[in-house]
Amino acid sequence: MLSQSLAKKRGIKVLDESWDFRLANTKCNNHGFHTYPAMMIPQIAQRLIEEYGKDTRVMLDPFMGSGTSLLEAELHKQFRLVYGIDINPLARLIAKVKTTPIATNQLLNGYNKLSEAIKKERKTIKLKQKDLKTPQFYNINFWFKPEVILDLTIIKNSINHLNLKGKNKEDVIDFFKVAFSETIRNVSNTRNREFKLYKMSEESLKKHNPNTIEVFFKKAQENISSMKEGASSLHDLQISILNEDSRLKTSIPSESVDLILTSPPYGDSRTTVAYGQFSRLALQWLDFDYNYVKNIDKISLGGVRSKNLDVKLNSDTLKKIIHIIAEKDEARAKDVLSFYEDFFLCIKEFDRVMRKGGKLCFVVGNRTVKGINIPTDEIIVELFENAGDYTHIKTIIRNIPSKRMPKSNSPTNIKGALESTMNKEFIIILNKD
Repeated sequence: MLSQSLAKKRGIKVLDESWDFRLANTKCNNHGFHTYPAMMIPQIAQRLIEEYGKDTRVMLDPFMGSGTSLLEAELHKQFRLVYGIDINPLARLIAKVKTTPIATNQLLNGYNKLSEAIKKERKTIKLKQKDLKTPQFYNINFWFKPEVILDLTIIKNSINHLNLKGKNKEDVIDFFKVAFSETIRNVSNTRNREFKLYKMSEESLKKHNPNTIEVFFKKAQENISSMKEGASSLHDLQISILNEDSRLKTSIPSESVDLILTSPPYGDSRTTVAYGQFSRLALQWLDFDYNYVKNIDKISLGGVRSKNLDVKLNSDTLKKIIHIIAEKDEARAKDVLSFYEDFFLCIKEFDRVMRKGGKLCFVVGNRTVKGINIPTDEIIVELFENAGDYTHIKTIIRNIPSKRMPKSNSPTNIKGALESTMNKEFIIILNKD
């Protein structure tokens, strides 16, 4: 229970179905380039910018994922500089491609050359009945059928050897790498609509015979069409995508950011949203270092379990929740605590880069652990209020009609024992006083 003095400072907390966007096209503009776990839908980013960022010039998304908020900022004239941070290299690649306008004739030229090279190589291999030298990464034959591996290798080599001219040729190559990444996921042996690495059943695998090259061509064509339609709406501004960690001091100047707009990770990749698992196969095909790739979830917020249950963070709600969970399972309580300890390090960095009068918008889910709902929205407000001069303007509760994440999970690993995860989102609006 909040104290009376603290409760008076709080803004309202209200369920507002106008934020549900049930019938909205969430793949508009370049937002449909690539799927990604727990993506913030563009309509939320757009509305937050219009309601809380009208006079802002510099925006930061410290957990940008695939770049939804960055792309939406690029559709608004008032911004001159936008920062995006993510430790996942696939997220940085997707965000970069989504926010980099490329002329249609350049994309079509690249596509035609790529199409010719792929078809020629595929025909040559069939005639000579030989195999290309395929990538050799961990469990490749477990996750892909031999014919799929062959076709993916042809596509990859064709992209890497694409002969283009012009100063933005690397942008064009990255554009096709994103289409290639989405293709990898779609033709793999992973279960449909899953973000974690689960293999299809044997029965499903027998029916799974994708035409990999056709899948790639279709995705590339779709993305070219989206870029053609959306590029003219993108405004000229500086977008800085940083390979940094929001828990540490970043390269962003102090007191320079007007608006933070972000959807933080949910706090436990093992039972909730495994960004690293989702990205692993694509990153291996794209030749990223496997030792880094396999540890993305571990180096994410809350990835390393706290050593003890001594809650030093200034949040009465968090202390109560940790105590309740610990009575059922101390290890899980330490997992939960580690996320908020990491998030508080981010809060200190946000406080450094935010200017006075700036707005902070966090879109969060309140997950359930050991049957106990964790009010992350309340905890975040308390942590900010006790970390500096921040005013809670309001918290908007929205229903989640559709989101690429589980509505239930099995954290106990007991067959049939499912717990609800997130069916609602909480949009927290804060002001730095």
